[in-house]
Amino acid sequence: MKRLLALALTALLLPLSAHAWWDEAWTSRQKITLDTQAAGVAADATDVPVLLRLSTGNFDFLGINENGSDIRFVAEDDKTVLPHQIERLDTANELAFIWVKVPKLMAGNATQHIWLYSGNEAAPAAPAAPVFDAAQWAVYHLSDASGLPQDATAAGNHISAGVSTAVPSGLIAGAAKLAGDGGLKAGTPSLQALTSFTFSAWVKPQNTDGELMTYGGLNLSLVGGVPVLSAGGVTARAPAPLAPNGWSHIAVTQGAASAMLYVNGQPVGTLSQAFAPAAAISIGAGLVGEIDEVQVSGAERSQAWLMAQADSQGMASKLVKLGEGESAEGGEGETGYFMATLNNLTVDGWVVTIICLLMLVYALILMFFKGRLLSRQARDNPRFNEAFEKLTQQLPALGNSAEAHARHLDALAKKEAEYQNSSLHRIFQVGVRELKFRFDQAVAEQKANGANAHGLPAISERSMLAVRSSLDAQMTRERQKLDSQMVLLTIAISGGPFLGLLGTVVGVMITFAAIAAAGDVNVNAIAPGIAAALVATVAGLGVAIPALFGYNYLQTQIKSIAADMHVFVDEFVTKMSETYGD
Repeated sequence: MKRLLALALTALLLPLSAHAWWDEAWTSRQKITLDTQAAGVAADATDVPVLLRLSTGNFDFLGINENGSDIRFVAEDDKTVLPHQIERLDTANELAFIWVKVPKLMAGNATQHIWLYSGNEAAPAAPAAPVFDAAQWAVYHLSDASGLPQDATAAGNHISAGVSTAVPSGLIAGAAKLAGDGGLKAGTPSLQALTSFTFSAWVKPQNTDGELMTYGGLNLSLVGGVPVLSAGGVTARAPAPLAPNGWSHIAVTQGAASAMLYVNGQPVGTLSQAFAPAAAISIGAGLVGEIDEVQVSGAERSQAWLMAQADSQGMASKLVKLGEGESAEGGEGETGYFMATLNNLTVDGWVVTIICLLMLVYALILMFFKGRLLSRQARDNPRFNEAFEKLTQQLPALGNSAEAHARHLDALAKKEAEYQNSSLHRIFQVGVRELKFRFDQAVAEQKANGANAHGLPAISERSMLAVRSSLDAQMTRERQKLDSQMVLLTIAISGGPFLGLLGTVVGVMITFAAIAAAGDVNVNAIAPGIAAALVATVAGLGVAIPALFGYNYLQTQIKSIAADMHVFVDEFVTKMSETYGD
C-alpha cells in the first residue's frame, strides 16, 4: 500500500516537474513572444540578435539588481541559456535596451517564445557569450558619448577616425549626430578579406542629400531624400523618399555578383555588381542628421534576417511582445449537497455571505465600467496618436505663420467629440493651451522690442519646461481617473477571505457549542454545521478570486495606457521643441 501511494504521488508530481523553472533561485520570469507572423518574416532566420526594449509599462524594474546581473534569457525549452548584451540599463528611469541572440526565428510563427528571468540578488554577472555571430565584422551601438565609437563585438574593429556628437535621446539608447563633414571611418585587414558584405544603419536625415556609406565599389547616398545605391555607373533607387524627421532602417547586401538595397527590411532595388572588397569603410560622410545602430557584416544577410532586425529595433516592434509570464493553474472543487448545506447556515453565516455577495456585485459592476472605460481609451488613443503624427508632419510645411500654426493646433484640440475617450487628446489640449499662451507672450515681447511680430515666435527652453509641467499635471490627473475606486477591488481581494474566515470560525464555534449542549458527538451531528460554516469561506473566496483576476487585468491595461501617456508627453515636448524651440 505504501509503495502504491508513493507511486501515485510521483505520478502527480511529474506534470509539476515538467513545468519547473529553469532555476529556482530566480523568483520571476516573463514570457517574450517572437511573432514572426505579425512582423512579416517570411523565411526562417538563424542567429538573429533581437533587441528588447524594457520600460515601466512592460517590465518590473523593482525586482532586478541594480547592475542587471540577475537578468537571464532562456530558450523555449526552458533549459538553454541565450547570450545577451545590455546596451543600457537605467533602473532609476526604468529603461533598458538588451540584445538577445535567438538561435532560430521560424517564419510565420505567432507562438515562438523565450523567457526572461530575473529576481535573484545573489546572481553573478552572466557569463560572457557573443550575441553577434562570427560573420559580424563590427557593430556600433553609438550610445557611448565618449571618444570614437567602439565595436560591440569581440572582433574589436573600432571606428578609427571621424567626428560625431552624442545624442542621448537616440532611437536605441543613444545616437550620433553627423554634420556632413566626413562622417566616421573604420578599416582593418580583415575588412579587405571579406567575400560578401552587409551594411545596415538607422538614419534620421535633416538634409535630403548626402552620402551614407562607401565601401569598395558600393556607394549609398540620399538624393532628394531617396536612398540610392550605385556601383560602376549603375544605380538602384528606392521608390519613395524617406519619411521626414523620422528614423528609417537602411541596409545594403552584396554577394558575389549582385547587390541589393533594403529600406525598413523590404528590398527596394537591386543591381549587378561584382564584389570588390576594400580596406576601409566610410559611414555617413555626407549625412547631416542622426545615425544609430550601424552594423557591418561579412555575410550576405537574408531578407528575413534584415526584416527581423529592422522590426525588433524599431519603436513599434511587431516581432517582440512581452507578456505577463505563465499563468497559475487553479484546481476544481465539488459542489454536491450545496442546497442542503445552505439550509444549515446560521444567522452569522448568512450575514457574512450576504455581505460578500454585495461586495461581489459591486466589484463586478466596478470591473465592468472600468473595463469599458479602459477599452474606449485603448481604442481612441491610437486613433488620436495617428492624427497627432499627421499634424506634426504638417507643421513644418506651414512656414513662419504663427496664426497658421495656432489654427492647426486648435483644430485638432477642438475635436472633443471625435476623441472624447482619449486621455492623450485631453493632454494635448492642455499642451495646445499652454503653447498658445507662450505664443502670445512671445509676440508681445517681439512687439515691445520693436521686432517683426508676424514671424513664428520662438519658445524658450524654460517655457517648454513649464509646458511639460502642465502636461505632467494633466497626465497625473488622468492616471488618478484610471486608478479611481481600484482600491475597492483590493479591499475585496484582501478583505473577502478574512471576512469569510471570520464567518467560518464563528459558525464552527456555534456548532461545537450546540453539540456540547446537546451531548451528541456523532459525525452526523457535526458535519452539517461544519459544512455550513465553510460556506462563509467559499463566499469570501468567491469575492476575492474574480476581483483578483479583474484587478490584475485592469492594472495591466492601466499601466499600458499610462505608458502611452508618458510616451506621448515626451513626443509632444520633443516635437514642439523641435518646431518652436529658440
